[in-house]
Amino acid sequence: MIVRTASGLVEGRLLDGAAVFLGIPYAQDPGAGFDPPRAPAPWDGVFPATAPGASAPHAPVAQELFPDPVVVGGNPLNLNVYAPADRGARVPVVVWLHGGGFFTGSNASPWYTGETFARDGVVLVVPNYRLAAEGFMILDDGVANRALLDLTAALRWVRDNIEAFGGDPDRVTVAGQSSGATAALALSGVPAARGLFHRLAVMSAGTPLLASLDRMRALSTEFAAQLGVPPTRAALARVPLERRLELETAWLPEEVQAPPAAVDDRARRTGKPAFRWQPTHDGEVVTTAPGEALAVPGALDALLIGVTAEEWNFMLGEVTPAPSTEACEEGFANLGLTPRDLRHYLRALRTGNPGHALAQALTDRTFRTPARDLAEVAAAAGIPVYAYQFGWQAPGLGAAHCTDLPFFFDHLQAPGVARLLGPDAPPHLAAAMHDAFVRFARDGDAGWSAYDSAARRAMVFDDRMREVPDALSLMPRELRE
Repeated sequence: MIVRTASGLVEGRLLDGAAVFLGIPYAQDPGAGFDPPRAPAPWDGVFPATAPGASAPHAPVAQELFPDPVVVGGNPLNLNVYAPADRGARVPVVVWLHGGGFFTGSNASPWYTGETFARDGVVLVVPNYRLAAEGFMILDDGVANRALLDLTAALRWVRDNIEAFGGDPDRVTVAGQSSGATAALALSGVPAARGLFHRLAVMSAGTPLLASLDRMRALSTEFAAQLGVPPTRAALARVPLERRLELETAWLPEEVQAPPAAVDDRARRTGKPAFRWQPTHDGEVVTTAPGEALAVPGALDALLIGVTAEEWNFMLGEVTPAPSTEACEEGFANLGLTPRDLRHYLRALRTGNPGHALAQALTDRTFRTPARDLAEVAAAAGIPVYAYQFGWQAPGLGAAHCTDLPFFFDHLQAPGVARLLGPDAPPHLAAAMHDAFVRFARDGDAGWSAYDSAARRAMVFDDRMREVPDALSLMPRELRE
């Protein structure tokens, strides 16, 4: 199957009824990694889009919730397209931004394939973008947020080319999970991205959503100093990639690398800054914070926003043995909370595990409350908002971070899903969540009541689906009762 793009012909293949194109360059190879993206150069002949493109270089991660293969070599600024094989009327487009804390992840994960979207009349586009220092370090040229510039370039590619794949460039939803959701929200404040997408679907966007410019400059200076070079583009380009990745590995969040035996240390670190590289409110690439951007009437056609009920359970809530009460009290103090708050969470959760209480407090502080606040802001601006909370309990994890992904993609058979969710994940829930996602991309309506500040209704996805008032404020136990 061959399609003509603005840069040349691309050849894909048919897979499970979908037209699949892998590794299409949406920008030129950034070389050493610190140049802003440039429009793709045209090519002669036919580009073979039949194998995954290169991943953005990133440090290896010891603890992965799902498969994250690394494809080495070549141009990392590439994207995958999954389209209905029968290109008739133009269909809606979802541009999916992968997660990974801005230090890992790629479009090569089998959890991000789009045959189910193509089956249901949606074109799915999954771009890679630069990570960690390459994506966010500020050097002598002053350019910040190269990762967001990459994503803006990918959206321009979609505008200019997606009709050839059967997609509608006037119905583009930018969606993402975890850091991908954070990137999606950051794009709402990027002037260069305005008009390139029309809806946002954000899942488990953790806070802070933006770093200050001063913090990112300080981190950039420190990173260069530890490499023994000045913080200039030319100097960084001369540092071997292997050396940079060694330092990136040392800079990984301790939560990712700490062994389970260090669970008290994890508890004591809770609430302290863990992520270094992330989008920056720099005033040029990102001029407006998401909370301000979404307060503008007409900023979006619609917003889908939600969380899992127990985001941080995978780090603290279900760990055996549980962290000590003393260590968890330190974690609560880092969040500005007291031992009395710890006791409140223990009672509300009906648990004797202080780690579970700390995990829930962190979930509320960094995921659930910010999602509710953004829903309030957007709804007050007249933007149709559809809020949700995922509450299905995976064995040993509960409704933890990433457990909702296979349901949204309707991918319960994907590699690694049974290991994370167990053998009995309910297909009817996957069908319902995926259908809601598709409906939102198609119509801007997820199929339940729009959010408003009076009822704060949100859809709860569990063994049974139901709308619940103020669901983003209720404890997981209350959602299940």
